[in-house]
Amino acid sequence: MPDTRPNPDMSTVLRLRRAIGAIGLTLPFVLLANVYLFNVPMQRSISAFFFTELREVFVSASAGVGLFLVAYEGYSRRPNEVLTDRMVSSISGVAVFTTAFIPTLCYRENCYQPLALFDRLIPPSMDQLQQNVHFSAAGIFLIFMGITSIRLFTRCSVENLGRHKKRRNQCYRFFGWTIIAMVILIGVVKIFLPEQGRIWDAAWSFTFWAESVALWSLGLSWLLKGGTMAEQIPFLFDAEAASPGT
Repeated sequence: MPDTRPNPDMSTVLRLRRAIGAIGLTLPFVLLANVYLFNVPMQRSISAFFFTELREVFVSASAGVGLFLVAYEGYSRRPNEVLTDRMVSSISGVAVFTTAFIPTLCYRENCYQPLALFDRLIPPSMDQLQQNVHFSAAGIFLIFMGITSIRLFTRCSVENLGRHKKRRNQCYRFFGWTIIAMVILIGVVKIFLPEQGRIWDAAWSFTFWAESVALWSLGLSWLLKGGTMAEQIPFLFDAEAASPGT
């Protein structure tokens, strides 16, 4: 009698994808819920919540995603392939770890500023370096997540793509380009329109919302790749969607 039990390696890959997706999708909602329910001050960016009572939430979410990404294997390397699944996920994991343990700078008065590891290694005179490292790591993380959705999630272990896989690929590309668009938008505003960016951040937390859109796209892409709600969304899934290779 054939063994119909799920392959444990396949199940692990799917669980990792779903965990990464769930964290990315829910983190902005968790932060906002605490803002509106428990009067936590609204911040200009997701990273700035490090300087609030939600520091542990931000650090835990970032470290969790980083750990899952470093452990993630993904697709096998193709001949002459440079941006392999393993390389992209590892770089992304290290980058998001960096955002967790090298915080941004706090610009609020009387902000809660716990001593971080980076503060012990770099003197206060190099605060700008700290911020540059943090923002660069965040940008690298999101860009590589966009590449993952556009280039890697659209791959398939079979030659002929079914209509369901083609539909999912359209979703992956949409999510990936949305992530990259948000990174470009934030970068353009921060670099070329810094004064306008500060006004927008103070008025309606521009950076927070742009980052949230990127994280929601990231979360939905990874949840989709993890086969979440495969039975509830037959338009996107069929029997082959249960395999990590699709």
